[in-house]
Amino acid sequence: MSVPVGRRGQQKLGVITKAIDLADYTITICKNEANFPKRERWILTQKIVNLALDTLTDVRKANSVHVVLAEDLVYRRQLQVDAFANLEALLSLIDVAYRNLGLETRRVEYWTGLIVDLENFISKWRKSDRERYGSLLKEER
Repeated sequence: MSVPVGRRGQQKLGVITKAIDLADYTITICKNEANFPKRERWILTQKIVNLALDTLTDVRKANSVHVVLAEDLVYRRQLQVDAFANLEALLSLIDVAYRNLGLETRRVEYWTGLIVDLENFISKWRKSDRERYGSLLKEER
């Protein structure tokens, strides 16, 4: 029995799943010689892979923070901001690779879609945290 679309909630660990999917796809595409020939691979691939992996680790670390104090929330929020910043940098490097290394448009569109989906999940997560823990910050003032 399936749940009607209007009653489906966001998966609790969806942001982690999305970050893992992005890291997996990034590694797969970057190690493929058809996408990044060996003679050009060194230019961008390591930076691209590192950003995807950094995003995954920031998301996992942020998720592991048990918010009790305002400092916990601030730390968690910073990790979320770092993950979002990594995604923006990743988009920039993918664009450079697309323009200079001839990546296929369909691959770049799919890859970009993974990033945008993850950015949306992080944005919703941050909003949820504000609603859930906002009172902690007000108490500290």
